[in-house]
Amino acid sequence: MSSTTIRFLNYEIGKPNGDSNKIFNICQVIHIAFAILIFILGETIGIFYINNYLNVAPGKDTDAMFVFQVSLIVSCIGVINVPFQSIFIAMEKFLHIAIIEIVSTVIRFGLIIILLFYKGNALRLYALIMSTTTLLYFIVYHYLGFKYWAGIVRWRFIKTLSDYKELIVYNNYNFLASLALLCRSQGSNMLINFFFGTVVNGAYGIARTVQSFVEIFTINFDSASAPQITQNVSGGNMTRASYLASKVCRMCQLLSLLIVFPLFVEMELLLHVWLGEVPEYTVQFCRVILITVLIASTGGGLLRLKDALGKIKWFMIIFSFWYLITLPIGFLFFRSGHSPVTILYLYLISDFFCRISQLFLMKVIYNYDIVAFCKEAYIRPILVTIAMSLYVILYLKIPCSSQINHFIGLLITSVLGLSLIYMIGLKQEERHSIIQYCLNFQER
Repeated sequence: MSSTTIRFLNYEIGKPNGDSNKIFNICQVIHIAFAILIFILGETIGIFYINNYLNVAPGKDTDAMFVFQVSLIVSCIGVINVPFQSIFIAMEKFLHIAIIEIVSTVIRFGLIIILLFYKGNALRLYALIMSTTTLLYFIVYHYLGFKYWAGIVRWRFIKTLSDYKELIVYNNYNFLASLALLCRSQGSNMLINFFFGTVVNGAYGIARTVQSFVEIFTINFDSASAPQITQNVSGGNMTRASYLASKVCRMCQLLSLLIVFPLFVEMELLLHVWLGEVPEYTVQFCRVILITVLIASTGGGLLRLKDALGKIKWFMIIFSFWYLITLPIGFLFFRSGHSPVTILYLYLISDFFCRISQLFLMKVIYNYDIVAFCKEAYIRPILVTIAMSLYVILYLKIPCSSQINHFIGLLITSVLGLSLIYMIGLKQEERHSIIQYCLNFQER
């Protein structure tokens, strides 16, 4: 839904006589309607599942219901706030977004410290604390939206149903893909909970936290490219849009490689430092999920270009198919006694074929030069990946018992990864730009 809002706002901004206020209010009405739908589904199907199928410790049923209700309400508030957050991305106000993120994180961290001294129900307090971020976003984004773009966010009810059609159709396909993503994410949680219980479920949750930490770098970089790609498409400059998409795709992969490989080789050490006692399967979950992050980064820029071009029907249908097919197959594997990590191997396979399918559709629907795109976007990251993979294979065979040696190894891996990305992943003019920037910075 956010990508739909950003896409249409950017497209309207790029048009000479665009009506951004009209598009914004259409998006706002759609989001309010969807928030109501989420609330209805949560209070019916959600409660039914909790009361009849959720696997929780004895006596924790009321806590589970409390957390669910808080999460449901906050989710609805978050959905209504999406158009206001989206306009900041459309207007490329990334410094504002960064400041809001930092302040909200600091506030949340400060509130979580209270848990160390709280003697009551810590789970319920934690749920309320985590909800403060969404409430803070709602207040701040609304205030700043009216402050900077009062003419765009000003309420204006659009009565003509035909004005909603294009956005609803586009949003429905985006919704289909988001639903598939949600089903795969929460469905895997439910499958692991059903077959292996809460301990393994917790290990999987830790891995998902690691995934979120790594992905935030590439997601922010990819999101920053959306306004420029979309506005170049709406302005008819397809050459520039394609150049941006391929460059962003390559940079997203290089950013992921820079973070993933050091974490991969010393995941066990880092988890021990973080958690103390590491639950079973956590290391395996984390390492495999890091590889899924690498595959996900291959869509950077490409998916933004697809969104900007507008014909997303078959992209979203194929995406949803590959994402949903993993759940029934995972169920069969789990029922046959396979490891809980199996579900992540299925994710790897489905994500790979999903990306291949998306490239194929770009060729079929838009006659897009995917060969040129792949050369520009994938060759250099693949070479870096091969070199780093050979290093990791050798590194993991070296016996190392000292924690100090492990930290030294982490530092060496990081430096090596950075060097390979600089020498192989970047082009000559990009390396020259970095050197020039560093020289200029020293002179200040």
